[in-house]
Amino acid sequence: MWYDLPRNEKDDYKSLITNFASLSEAFAQKAVDSNDIVAPIVNSKFQETVFQKCFHAYAEDISNTSYDASINTKSKKYLIGIKTFGINSGDQKVAQFKAISSTNEWSNLLNQIQNNAGNLKKKEEINKVNCELYLELAKKIAKARNERIESSKKNLRGFKVDDTDTLAEVEAVYHVLMPSSKNETASISVGETSYPTIDISNLKICGCTTAKNPKNFLFTDGKHKYKYNAADSQLLMDFDNKNIVCENWKVSYVDDAFDFFQNMGSNLAEKSLESHSWLLEVQPYSGFNAFYGQSKLGSKNNEREKRIQNIINNYGSVLISENQYERVVKLLKELLLTKWSTKDAKELMVSKRDELMQVLQSIDDNEKLIKDIRTAVYRPTNELELRIPDAYKFHQKYPYFFTEHSIFKPGTKKCVKDKKLRSFKLKFVPSGKIIDAYINQDNGKAIESLGSQKILGEWILRDIFQLPPYEPLTEEKMLELGINGTRLTKNKDAIELAFIWIDSKNPPEDFWKKEKN
Repeated sequence: MWYDLPRNEKDDYKSLITNFASLSEAFAQKAVDSNDIVAPIVNSKFQETVFQKCFHAYAEDISNTSYDASINTKSKKYLIGIKTFGINSGDQKVAQFKAISSTNEWSNLLNQIQNNAGNLKKKEEINKVNCELYLELAKKIAKARNERIESSKKNLRGFKVDDTDTLAEVEAVYHVLMPSSKNETASISVGETSYPTIDISNLKICGCTTAKNPKNFLFTDGKHKYKYNAADSQLLMDFDNKNIVCENWKVSYVDDAFDFFQNMGSNLAEKSLESHSWLLEVQPYSGFNAFYGQSKLGSKNNEREKRIQNIINNYGSVLISENQYERVVKLLKELLLTKWSTKDAKELMVSKRDELMQVLQSIDDNEKLIKDIRTAVYRPTNELELRIPDAYKFHQKYPYFFTEHSIFKPGTKKCVKDKKLRSFKLKFVPSGKIIDAYINQDNGKAIESLGSQKILGEWILRDIFQLPPYEPLTEEKMLELGINGTRLTKNKDAIELAFIWIDSKNPPEDFWKKEKN
């Protein structure tokens, strides 16, 4: 990528970065009479902003994404991870799995690795007894890492990555600035290396890092070398620092950095935007998993009975043996002609629906049959509503967050009939796509896309959570992707919707939670 960028833009980037670094002596902790050469400082946030400005890149690090920026040129698309670390630094953090590492699958593997190591003193012995366990854990790490990357690709702001893009058209890279070390000639090296998903089919275990810490281990996929640190649940990568250098910039320090700061003007801080975040709640038959509830088919005028008869007429014994025919008809009647109201009843409904789908899977050339029956016994796959916790109290406390007027009928908890009075623009972050949405249901508890619920459902279920149709969202899936919450931010043109990770022990300032009665 670096060699494809315009020279004038790279010169502007170099000027801004080195000018910032020229003030490094103001931040250095050293004695007044010291002759030490301080290491240049590159502020990571400043670096990201400058990169976006100079190369007309889109900021992607707005929500739960794996990339920091994207560039869409006429000839190529670039997805970019931006980093800064010393030229002589070791492995660098590229992902963290703090939440998912506490699940039974991961913790059991780590405990086994520790127990197997026992009193063994040599790394070779530890590697031998734990080789298979290291490989199993490496696969889980790689899968979680890859899923996050794929989820991020679906929500890029700069452009969309889809099946029409070829590998030649889209390239993911790490762009790195690497300052020199203390007492070296002050300079900043520009580095670049590939940013691929981990090749799970080509994993090779390099063994534990030390005999004292057998749970920390190294592995490679033939493209990059990785290290897993169990204590922090971090995945680190060897950037091969000195072998990825594309360019080197000399840094000259200003004579008196303190005088420079003393004479700077100050800017007024911008007024912060109103935002609210909350933890996502996974329900078995509603919300994100609305499709999992009982059929949405109408029951008037024997509509359900007619649908069953229509399936029988279209397929009958032509595609189904006599035994299969009887089972399918029996299960269809049970599923569509029974009202599943209680929790126990719904669990029975799910088991019968699973049984029906297993029968259908045993039939050859059955794609159209399965599609027709799935449509009958499930709700629409992309149907989704985003729930607001303790919704009525939220709307009472923040009555004008979504709209400029009350969304409720006077003296009730029911929404006004006119959807326009409770609709607003909803902007997906970081992709930037804007749709029409509205507040719906009693207490104003649901956010839905206007016109069709599938608009919101397709983005959240298929792109954010990477779920195939008919697969329910689970707590485990959210842990894998590092998503357990959402944030709504009120901007001048729309309400921005982002999916995030919330530390429940240290929630953000804008956190909204359901109050206990």
